[in-house]
Amino acid sequence: MNPLDKVIISHFNYFPHYASYLGLSQYDLLYPKLNLEWLEGYVDASESLLGELEEWDEPSLEIDVSEAIRSIRVELIELAFWRPWKSYPIAPSVVTELLLSILLRKDVPERHKSEALASRIRAIPEILENSKELLEKPRDLWVKLALAELEGLKLTLLELSVPQSVLAKVSEYEKWLGSLEADEGFEPMGETLFNELLGVRNIGMGIGVLESLARRKVAELKEELGEMPKGREVEDPKAAYQEAVALARSFVIERKLAPLAPDEQLSVEDTPKPLIPTIPFAAYNPPSPFSFLNMGYLFVTPRGAKKDYYEILNTAVHETYPGHHLQLSLHLPTKYRYLVANATDFIEGWAHYSEWLMYENGFEDHPRYKWEVLKDALWRWVRVYLDIGLSTGKMGFDEAVKELVEVVGMDEGSAKAEVLRYTLTPGYQLSYAYGKMRILEIREKVKEYMGSKFNLYDFHEKLLSEGALPVDVLEKVVVSKVEGTL
Repeated sequence: MNPLDKVIISHFNYFPHYASYLGLSQYDLLYPKLNLEWLEGYVDASESLLGELEEWDEPSLEIDVSEAIRSIRVELIELAFWRPWKSYPIAPSVVTELLLSILLRKDVPERHKSEALASRIRAIPEILENSKELLEKPRDLWVKLALAELEGLKLTLLELSVPQSVLAKVSEYEKWLGSLEADEGFEPMGETLFNELLGVRNIGMGIGVLESLARRKVAELKEELGEMPKGREVEDPKAAYQEAVALARSFVIERKLAPLAPDEQLSVEDTPKPLIPTIPFAAYNPPSPFSFLNMGYLFVTPRGAKKDYYEILNTAVHETYPGHHLQLSLHLPTKYRYLVANATDFIEGWAHYSEWLMYENGFEDHPRYKWEVLKDALWRWVRVYLDIGLSTGKMGFDEAVKELVEVVGMDEGSAKAEVLRYTLTPGYQLSYAYGKMRILEIREKVKEYMGSKFNLYDFHEKLLSEGALPVDVLEKVVVSKVEGTL
C-alpha cells in the first residue's frame, strides 16, 4: 500500500462519517470513539504518515502528494497545537454529522440507510460520554454553541424516533454541559499559529496587508452601494430557487462561461424534516464523488428561506451554477484529488467569483440584483478583517458582532451565530474575498499573455480541471497549461 493510500484509509478509519459523505458505504456503520486516546492516536498516525509522504517520490502523483502533505499540516496545526477541542464540546456537532452523512445519501438502499443509522444512533451514548474527557478548559461562548447544536440534534433524534435510552443520555449530557464552569469568550488561535496556518495554506499575503486591503474595499463598496433598490418578494421560495437555478444553468451554457460535467444533476428539494434544525434557510449538498450518482442537492427550508427574488438569484449562482455545484461535480484527474485537494480559498473563492462573473456578463440587469452582488462582496471583505481579528485574538466577539450589524446590516441574532462560527474556523472566512481577488488577477494575467486567443470558457476549464488546489498553486498550473498551448 502506498503512503497516499495509507493516509486516506487512516483518515476514514478515524472519521468514518467523512467516508460516508464521499459515498463509501463500507464505512457507514462505523463511528469515531471521540475520546482522548482516539484523538491522540489520530495525531500520532498523521505525524508518522506525514513523514512517509514527504519521503515518497512518485512524479505521476506530485500534486496529490503535495496536497495531502498540506492537508495533514493544516490538521496538525488545528488539532495538535491550537486544540480547540479542549475548550469546545465537539460531540453535538460530530454526532449530527454522523447522522447527516447517512440521511443525505440517496444512492443506497433504504435498508442499508436504516442499518447505518441504527448503528450510529446506538453509539451516541458512548460518544457523548467519551467526549467529556476532551474538555479541559471550557469557554462559555463555545459551550453555548454546543448547547444550541444539541437542541438541533435533539429535534433530529425525535424525528427519527430513536430509543428512549439514547434520548435520556442526551438529556444527561445536556445537564452536564449546563453545569460546566466555563471561562468567558472563546480560545483564539493566536497570531503566530494563524500566520503559520495561512503559510501552509499558501495564502500569499500577510495578515497586515490583507486587513488594510479589506478595510479599504469595505469603504469603497459602502460608498458604491447606496440605498437598497426595491426588489421583488416571492411567495414560494422553493419555486423561486428552482427558477433561479434553471436560469443560471441555461445562461452558463448559452454564454459558454464554464464547463459542466456531462453527467451532473442538481435537484432543488424541501429540506428533509430531520435536517431542518441544521438548515434554517437553504444549503447545498455536493455529489458524493465515489457514488454512481453525480447528483447535488439544494435544500430549501420554506419558512426560513430568503424572500427577495434577486437575493435568491445571487445565492443560486453562488451555490449552483457556475458556483459550488458546477465546480464540485466535475471529474478530476485522479481519485486522490477528491480527497486531498480541499483549499477553501479556491472552493469559496470560485463561488464568490461566480457571482461577479454572472453579473459582468449580463445575467440580470435589475438594480436590486446589482445591489445584492455588491452587498455580498461587502460582507465577504468584512469577513476578512473579522477572521484576522478573531483568529489572532485582537478582536473580541462583541466587536465582531457589532461590525456585522453596523457595516453589513445583519440582524443581531444572525450576526452572533455568524461570529460564533467564525471563531471555530480560522482562515476560512477570508477565503471568499481573497480567492475571488486572486482568480481575477490570474484571469487578467492569462488574458494579457494570450491576447486575442483568450476566452473565458477555456480559462475556466483550465482553472477548474485540477480540483480545489490553493489559488496561488493553481496560478502556476494554469500558466503552465497556457504556455503549453501557444
